[in-house]
Amino acid sequence: MGFFSWLFKRNKPQPKKLGLALGSGGAKGYAELGVLRAFEENGVEFSVVAGTSIGSIIGAFYADGYSSTDILELLNQVDFSNVLTGIPINMDTSGIIKVIEDNLGEKNIEDLKKPFQTVATHLESGKEKVFSRGNLSVALASSSCMPPFFKPVVIDRQRYIDGAYVNSIPADLVKQMGADYIVGVDLSLSDNKTEGLSKLFPTYKAKVENPKEQGYKYSNVVLRPNLKGFSSISIKRGKEMFDIGYQTAIEQMPKILADIKALNNKKG
Repeated sequence: MGFFSWLFKRNKPQPKKLGLALGSGGAKGYAELGVLRAFEENGVEFSVVAGTSIGSIIGAFYADGYSSTDILELLNQVDFSNVLTGIPINMDTSGIIKVIEDNLGEKNIEDLKKPFQTVATHLESGKEKVFSRGNLSVALASSSCMPPFFKPVVIDRQRYIDGAYVNSIPADLVKQMGADYIVGVDLSLSDNKTEGLSKLFPTYKAKVENPKEQGYKYSNVVLRPNLKGFSSISIKRGKEMFDIGYQTAIEQMPKILADIKALNNKKG
């Protein structure tokens, strides 16, 4: 490369790194797939991803190169009777792990095509556990382990449950991974208070008053699909939630595209 070519490339504004923080919400994750579809149609690709609970699973597949269509087809093919190992209370997470490994393989987080992180809640301390390396399927199962449906995931004699109790929209992790512009997706209509956990686990000490805080603090835009009337187990209404997520993103797309254009044109 000649000197002037090098100088031109050095001074040319470089595309900024876009980040995605996918929130928790169980079956309401179908709305996140609708959001992804809207971004795909508008040529927006995210470079770094973090997610919590269902957002962690969708985010991991996205980080490994799966499109919204790929993930939707996968969900439609999943036999949830295999995921729900027994009556839907106090189950182990072997079904979740099997679905992940059957499709992504037995890999580590650092093996994904894009940088990815997820979070779980340490049961005894109530503190956040960030997974940025190590076994992918175990990390996703930990982040998605919502009591009382699932029993805690044990790692090195430590018990972990759903990350929604500490960081339900992990935009702070996306920021730490170097994102210049962050889109968060909030699937919950409430602030996800954690008081109920103390009844299930008397030793649990709730530490986070508002698990959404990091999402709203670090996201440039938070998409909040109106999912009133849907629940975390509304699996049969996936198409409706997909469409709501898609429309929510489309409505905000002009602003987001303008923001990205302005950011890419900005010097420095």
